[in-house]
Amino acid sequence: MYFLEKLKASRASSIQPHFYLNGISFFNIQRNDVYLVACSASSLLPVMVIELLTRLYHICKDFCGVVNEHSVKENVLLLYELLDDFMNEGYVQLASTEKLRPYIQSAPVVVQKERSPATEISSRVFGIETKTISGSASSKPVVQSGSEQNKNELYVDVIERISALIAVDGTVSQMEVNGSVNIKNFLVGSPQVKIVLNEELVVSNSNIKGYGSNVQLDRCTFHSCVKQEDFTTSKTLTFVPPVGEISVLSYSISGEMCLNQPFSLRSFVGDAEGSRDVRVTLRLKSNFPTNITAVNVKVKFSLPKAVASISSKLSDDEQTAIIDKAEKQVVWTLKRIPGKTESIAEFRLINQGSGRLSQQEIDPLVLEFEISGYTSSGLAVRALKLQGTDKSQPRRHFVRLITASDSYVFRTF
Repeated sequence: MYFLEKLKASRASSIQPHFYLNGISFFNIQRNDVYLVACSASSLLPVMVIELLTRLYHICKDFCGVVNEHSVKENVLLLYELLDDFMNEGYVQLASTEKLRPYIQSAPVVVQKERSPATEISSRVFGIETKTISGSASSKPVVQSGSEQNKNELYVDVIERISALIAVDGTVSQMEVNGSVNIKNFLVGSPQVKIVLNEELVVSNSNIKGYGSNVQLDRCTFHSCVKQEDFTTSKTLTFVPPVGEISVLSYSISGEMCLNQPFSLRSFVGDAEGSRDVRVTLRLKSNFPTNITAVNVKVKFSLPKAVASISSKLSDDEQTAIIDKAEKQVVWTLKRIPGKTESIAEFRLINQGSGRLSQQEIDPLVLEFEISGYTSSGLAVRALKLQGTDKSQPRRHFVRLITASDSYVFRTF
């Protein structure tokens, strides 16, 4: 009751993960449209409780496939079983999918996951749904029943979230990538998995960097099941995967010399002839290879207070331009952009005020995108080997490379 009152009193996006109210400590995490909440009258370490809630979320996701309002309603009995075995009288009992699986009797009701925006990537381990493979791997329960138990599959995602700040002349002021190699395990038995990465991969936190074909990582961390000595000697991730989803490698890269810029965007802002209106011309160029396509591309810029309407001229009929009144932004949407192409949009901002519009009111331009089959760092899976499995059972594996914008910003002055 207290948590619901707190949630209603404040905006959902601003509620703190830990707060104290009426003598009770509340801890919470939000995933999709669901809150996982723990409360205690005793003093507990917040980091520990948040970690337990995160583990519970991943366990629920392993059993249900996806955690949202619809799946919770459809799998109430299963979730009650999980909670009973996960914790008893405030003490954690079984905190992993592999240990819980023998004791769970209810079968999951699979719910199709809706397409999520790029901002939801951080709340999921397994990445973005695309059309690069058949089926919906990220929304499929790891714990299966019936004929699905015989499926012998492994899914690998290399996901990069890129942040950049680019000056008006096109020079890169700041660029950073946070990436991870994630797996979802449907393999029968406990085979050893080897993921072979780029031979020219280098890990160094040194400020000395150079141009070239090397993949240069600033920092990397491994899951506890990974044999780090194999990575050091042969750039191979060797491990026996547990049941469920895990991130076997997390890494970060910074600096324009180590990263490829997927898009360049040039802007031209000026007064319209004979009026106080402002013309804005945007030229968006894709720099990735021609066999790759970006989807869900959006360019956003602020709408000045004196502007209530716009007119636009776009280079393609599938493109759209609207005013987002809630966010007070102009949004230019491109469903698909092939590599090595350029798209142009011309806007006229109708000034209904008495003074002239300032270019500062439009700045900055924010770019959102998703690219499948491409990484800005050049990191790639060169080979994937499974050892120790029953060869009489056919096995399949799928590898996806995904790059998505995190904060990709262009200045206009």
